[in-house]
Amino acid sequence: MKRQHICKRCGTERYQDDQGKWFCPDCILEEMDATFLDPHADDPGELKKPYVLRPPTKQISIRLAVGDVELARKLARQKGVPKYQTYMKTLLHDALVREAQERQ
Repeated sequence: MKRQHICKRCGTERYQDDQGKWFCPDCILEEMDATFLDPHADDPGELKKPYVLRPPTKQISIRLAVGDVELARKLARQKGVPKYQTYMKTLLHDALVREAQERQ
């Protein structure tokens, strides 16, 4: 049976975070500044659009050999990539970067 950790301050159950430290959610909420949780008090800053780390993409349509698509699906599954299109996009990007570096 697991040992239950009880908060000495408020008497509720404490939980362990991913770093192994024990905390009481009720006590943490009491310690927080009320403006921290207020979405209207948050300053959005100067960015008008959300900052996106991915470059813009363009949808295209290409015809590939059935065997190539099946092989891409198999390899993507083996590598743990959920979608074979993502795997193929990564392969294409890597090949383009490598080709560009060789030409310089």
